[in-house]
Amino acid sequence: MLAALWLALAAPPVLLQPLPESPGEPAVIALASGRADLRRPCYRLVCADAGWKAPSRFTRIEQPSTPGAVDPLMPMRLPVIAARRYPLYSPASRRDWRINHGSHSRFTAGFGYEAVRTPDTNVKLEFGTGYRLQPYADHGTAGEGMIVRSRLELRQSIADRALLTQNLLVETGRFNTTTRQVIGLDLRLQDQWTLHSNFELRHDSAGNGGTGATDTEGSVQVRYRF
Repeated sequence: MLAALWLALAAPPVLLQPLPESPGEPAVIALASGRADLRRPCYRLVCADAGWKAPSRFTRIEQPSTPGAVDPLMPMRLPVIAARRYPLYSPASRRDWRINHGSHSRFTAGFGYEAVRTPDTNVKLEFGTGYRLQPYADHGTAGEGMIVRSRLELRQSIADRALLTQNLLVETGRFNTTTRQVIGLDLRLQDQWTLHSNFELRHDSAGNGGTGATDTEGSVQVRYRF
């Protein structure tokens, strides 16, 4: 009775309230008897005060280090911005390239550039210089010597059912200039039926006695895919 009266007069009010670990007695008695603890709960794998607790089957016992052994690195937690996972990103391919060609007919070197790149339109340009070994080979000029060669390639999709392509090749040499242009149109009639049309134009400035000659050729094909 006297101990309870002394506790009521001398102890602060906060020590008279019960704790969640021991709701049936004042906090000071629960702390003195060891049925409650003021330490904050630890949710880590290894707590800082693990040496003051009784060992259990989850307690990790550190092995003494031998002379000359290197201390293990302490685990390090990265910042949130560094530990965040980002989706994979593939950068776009280059829009310029180099051209190197060597064969029995000519040697050329130059560069190319993709001027237009959209889901429906694609335009590529190529320009280079070189030396022609065999006349008129590979749609070339009429004589041996230095040449300038350029090419234009166009691809245009139309309404997801048609594809328009154009390939223009121009070569200039010591004696003449040759031009070759190919225009194609592929039209999807049905799921398995496709219409392929092709028109080709070839011009030689030294043909027909120096006045120029032009040849044309066309074709239309219907393809069925099994």
